Amino acid sequence: MKKMSNLKTLFYLLITFTIMTGCSESDTSSQFIKYVDSWGSKGSNEGQFLYLEDLALDQAGNLIVSDALRADVQLFSPQGRYINRIYTPDLFSKPEGVAVDRDGNIFVADYLTGQIKKFDPSLKLLKIFSELGEKEGQTIEAEFMSIGPNNLLYIAEAGNHRISVFDLEGIFKFSFGELGDAPGMMKRPEAAKLGPNGVVYVSDFGNDRIQKFTAEGDFIMSFGESGTEPGQFRKPTRITIDKYGNVYVCDLGNDRIQVFDKEGAFKYMWGISGSKHGQFGNLHGIVINEKGTLYVADTANNRIQVFQVLNFD
Repeated sequence: MKKMSNLKTLFYLLITFTIMTGCSESDTSSQFIKYVDSWGSKGSNEGQFLYLEDLALDQAGNLIVSDALRADVQLFSPQGRYINRIYTPDLFSKPEGVAVDRDGNIFVADYLTGQIKKFDPSLKLLKIFSELGEKEGQTIEAEFMSIGPNNLLYIAEAGNHRISVFDLEGIFKFSFGELGDAPGMMKRPEAAKLGPNGVVYVSDFGNDRIQKFTAEGDFIMSFGESGTEPGQFRKPTRITIDKYGNVYVCDLGNDRIQVFDKEGAFKYMWGISGSKHGQFGNLHGIVINEKGTLYVADTANNRIQVFQVLNFD
């Protein structure tokens, strides 16, 4: 059994080496992922970044990007052309999580104030709900969030070690999770992401694992542990899920992206620390569209990197 385990690990490492080598130079093709493009630089002008956080896509395929230090949310075309931004003085303290509903309304979680702000497709502020606190309907250190097929908003709260759930009018519904490392417990969760079947995947940042729950918050399973080997994590941050149910995880401490099937079985990974194509620093947001195009928030390098999943359809 030990020999088979070692052979399996060697196989994964060979796959990873191929992807890393391919994606870190000008020829970035591999059997799994192809580097496509990148944009952004450090600064406060249009299309620049200071601290990239979360990413989301609207119905037109435009990319919505939160920036904690710029205290704004920028919108880009799928090709990276700057379109507009959500900003007025004092509107945000530290915007992090972003999500978009079926009507094109944009939700932004403000990490420091506990507020969730809802904007219409023209970027007009519609309403503010939640506030800073530990009670039901309040949030502390709201992180990355998503809207499920059930039209509910799932918000990862790092400060309260739980997932809080609201309807799209801001009415609190329920929460699940508490501080700990037992199944269903959490330590500073970073993201709550729903798959196409309504299952909730949570990046359990402090416990170096991904947990899987029903839409009602009942624990199903978890995968991952602390480490640097394939399938292990050092501070997982954002998650995205493709239409087939594959789970893409930003592994911040290892400067790589790992991919798992819907049951948590490791498939492949790519990325190393650096600033070349396919290299990363301080990974945060990630989102995938229906065609298998991945957008990645490469925060330390102040850029968005774009990849294509090969043989996606």
